[in-house]
Amino acid sequence: MLGQCHIASRAGFDHVLPTDNTERTRPDSASDELQSRKAAPLYLGMLVSALSAGLLAFSQTVSWWGDEGFHLLAARLINTGKRPYLDFFYPQTPLYAYLNAAWMRIFGETWRSAHAFSGLLTAGCIALVAGFVYSRLCDRAWRLAGAITAALLVGLHFYVIQFGTVGQAYGLCMFLSVASYVLVVEAASRSSGFLPLGAGLCAGAAPASSLLSAPVVPVLLFWMWRHNRDGDRKAKALRFLAGAALPFLPLLWLAAHSPRRVLFNVVEFHLLHRREGFDRIGFNQVTRWDLKVLSGWLDSTQGLLLVVLAALGLLFVAGSSDWDPRRRAEFRLCAWLAGALSLYLATPHPTLPQYFVLVVPFAGILASLGVYATGVRIWRPDRAARLVLAAVGLFALGLGRSAYAERRSFQFGLRHIEDLAREINQVTPNNGLLWADDETVYFVAQRLPPPGMEHLNAGRLELPPGFAAFLHVVLRSQVEERLAAGGFATVLIWPTDPRVESMGLPRLYARRKTVHGYDLFWDRLAPQPEPAGGLKRIQ
Repeated sequence: MLGQCHIASRAGFDHVLPTDNTERTRPDSASDELQSRKAAPLYLGMLVSALSAGLLAFSQTVSWWGDEGFHLLAARLINTGKRPYLDFFYPQTPLYAYLNAAWMRIFGETWRSAHAFSGLLTAGCIALVAGFVYSRLCDRAWRLAGAITAALLVGLHFYVIQFGTVGQAYGLCMFLSVASYVLVVEAASRSSGFLPLGAGLCAGAAPASSLLSAPVVPVLLFWMWRHNRDGDRKAKALRFLAGAALPFLPLLWLAAHSPRRVLFNVVEFHLLHRREGFDRIGFNQVTRWDLKVLSGWLDSTQGLLLVVLAALGLLFVAGSSDWDPRRRAEFRLCAWLAGALSLYLATPHPTLPQYFVLVVPFAGILASLGVYATGVRIWRPDRAARLVLAAVGLFALGLGRSAYAERRSFQFGLRHIEDLAREINQVTPNNGLLWADDETVYFVAQRLPPPGMEHLNAGRLELPPGFAAFLHVVLRSQVEERLAAGGFATVLIWPTDPRVESMGLPRLYARRKTVHGYDLFWDRLAPQPEPAGGLKRIQ
């Protein structure tokens, strides 16, 4: 059995040290023990660095997702002086867009810059997960093995690689959620006022960047209140709430200027109009689609392995009476976060598989505990590496299976959009209006979309024209009227789009070219005057 442990806090993590002679393995000498303790963090750091390098390399080459263009474009619009909700339609909380815009001001307004931002944050999440597991395992034979397992179960997850490296808020939300978790478990056992404030700041910044991470705040606050062991719990709760409120100041400032616009973008759109934007890709049978998404996690090798190992970890914690209550409560909090996020992310209709990437860090922590539980029950401690290799090897096979199943999504990427952007800029005047069926094209071509067309799916909303104009949305019927009238200098559209023929585009434009599967129309036969306030190319 494991010996009881006392906690020695150092550098923000609790380092768990044995206090009796029941440890499974012990170095042959004091010098060996010291050397082992110094080498283990080095090995762990090398692994996390390798995973980070892999994520960054992927982010700069293959990484891309179709709807990230709007998030990139939103950051650029902010850098041109526009405000979410007040000047363009933005159905998200705004913090990620503002942070991304600030990052781009420093490192350049390119997709590579935004991808690097996400990749670094995802790497930071992996480092926090590995460090937390390393700090919480008493058994020196398994401490490094458990931390390595946690890092690999998160860092090799297909959705973490695919969506933690794109220009969307997933990487930021994963990092902030895990950071708030680590800070809360520290805050519960200390009287410091800065820890609950920092925990609240990170917890609040996650939903202020994307409402997908909203459950993190109430779960952490309730746990800290219940498991507080040092200091005034009321004061800690108030500091946590104050920290959680700070990231919402941009949203509150925008709401003060136009509460109706903000309410629709952040709340009403998701409750009442979400399905309208998905009709074009076959999501009419929303319930069937949602069930397919949820069952897909169990049909996935990686998803099933995480669920099974996490369940083993929870059973181990529940049955380990020799573990101190503090550590057991911390791992149960991890389970509460994973469960609350899973239930919450199943509620959007339709839901999407990538939403559940926010669960992976917490599932990875519990799954590493499941590997540890298997090892201490049926495995020799000097062969921990073999069990880790077996579990991670099976997980890596699942990564290969998922990558092969999604191989088509990697056949078209940002390198192709860069080609499209070059073609567009060669044939489109600087002051000419472009209409493209992908927001990423505007961003890469360094052009701004026509006013009201910043979010392409917004045009599908079923809204009265006057209210749509109030929200800065040009409805689909209005776009089609302008297409039919030749109201754009250049049009980029899929050749299978029925509007190519119904709008008579081949008759309106003298030039047509196919580039990477898209049809590019330019050189209007009957040029139309550009609308007042037409947006020019960014110089």
